[in-house]
Amino acid sequence: MTTEWAYHSATQLLDAMNKGELTSRALVEYYQQRFVKVNPDINAVVATNFDAALSRADEADQARKDGISWGPLHGLPMTIKDTFEVVGMPCTAGAPALKAHTPKKNAHAVEQLLDAGAIIFGKTNTPLYASDIQSYNKIYGTTNNPWNLTLTPGGSSGGAAAALASGMTPIELGSDIGGSIRTPSHFCGVYGHKVTYGIISCRGHIPGPPGMLSEPDLSVAGPMARSADDLKMMLDIISGPTPLMTDAWQLNLPEPKQKNLSDFKVLMWLDDPLCPIDDELRPAYLKLKSHLEAQGAQVTLGEPDGLTLNSFFPTYMSLLGAVLGSSLKGKQRIATKVFGTLAKYFGKYIGASASGEDFLLGMVQPHADWIRSNEKRHHLAQAFGKLYEKYDVILTPVTMTAAFEHQQVGPVHLRKLDVNGEQRNYSDMFMWIAPATLLGLPATSAPVGQTSGGLPVNIQIIGNAYKDKTTLHFASLLEKSMGGFKNPPKYNV
Repeated sequence: MTTEWAYHSATQLLDAMNKGELTSRALVEYYQQRFVKVNPDINAVVATNFDAALSRADEADQARKDGISWGPLHGLPMTIKDTFEVVGMPCTAGAPALKAHTPKKNAHAVEQLLDAGAIIFGKTNTPLYASDIQSYNKIYGTTNNPWNLTLTPGGSSGGAAAALASGMTPIELGSDIGGSIRTPSHFCGVYGHKVTYGIISCRGHIPGPPGMLSEPDLSVAGPMARSADDLKMMLDIISGPTPLMTDAWQLNLPEPKQKNLSDFKVLMWLDDPLCPIDDELRPAYLKLKSHLEAQGAQVTLGEPDGLTLNSFFPTYMSLLGAVLGSSLKGKQRIATKVFGTLAKYFGKYIGASASGEDFLLGMVQPHADWIRSNEKRHHLAQAFGKLYEKYDVILTPVTMTAAFEHQQVGPVHLRKLDVNGEQRNYSDMFMWIAPATLLGLPATSAPVGQTSGGLPVNIQIIGNAYKDKTTLHFASLLEKSMGGFKNPPKYNV
């Protein structure tokens, strides 16, 4: 490998190919060598098809010589989270029951990437049915964090984030219902964007089951990369109406009104009694505050007017339960209702997680209860939306901690994490991502520093509905003014 392309952005790689400094074949071959060199330690890329990718790369190179453009990603190799269906590659979502599943049709977002000229050479690891904030399963095993192999890269897009951080892919397609883009980006120090709900189709994503036509509540697909500008490029490619709507409408996301950081009015919401953050995160956030103020931004430190995490979390857990409980069978539904009722009345005595009863009972709730929860969601959206009359973006932690050690023993609801010397429920990791997910708002996870132990720290940039380009622009300005992604030392070459 005479030239190291591992940590070039997608934009830089495309520019090099357009200038004739690099071919698509050479880049696929480079990633193949990088995979052999790096992946055994990390186990981020769990399925590959380099032969097909090389053949497609040759076609891309010939087309470029002939003056034919395939689109904005012409000949760019990349990986895809193993929850999205890709023709010719397995799609397991980490589930042994789907080990033999080979799709005959691409997921909608995948098809858009291919139509833009991308070349998919691999799939990245995810937990069982994308249902954990760690990335491990019985088919492919455990994915490790490139910053420290004893730590999780997060989930469920943990393989995607780890592949990006270790230089095995330039961009990735992730998905997010419980912080599954934002949390791994935070743990690995890369960029990830949870889009406004409904602007990218999840058709062809597992879960739901293969062949599902409806769009799931709360869940979104979204871009991941090592630069904010690459996120925007991907967003422009994969956002738009779903296949059933293309004849009726088009999507035009508004451009940001702000040019510089000095034009932004910012609310920094760093503290909440429901979910205090680890002290290791705070210095990076306070440094960010000082940087923003030095750049001329108007920064307010405090809680949203009249709102706390407890305003959002129970409703989020109830609606999340409804999504995840849709596949439960008869006896499973009965058992879940029993456990949910016990958690409701005796939770404080048995150490149940916060809103655990909301989640369990949400899994089996009657439709009338779902309607009431959905109505509450709309009232919360209206109240939260008023904040954007005063602020352009709202900054919050992504999670209460940085990346933590692999923890795979015992039921999820019994797992604990140490935060400032206190044992906290594992499910508390969902609290800071809940408002944006519940309300369908855009939220960009952007690196802003490191802990004293050298682990990445990201901030969550939440915008008003359809202001995706505003949060991405803010992330890009931060990247240019204070630095962004840092290479994990071990994988710097």
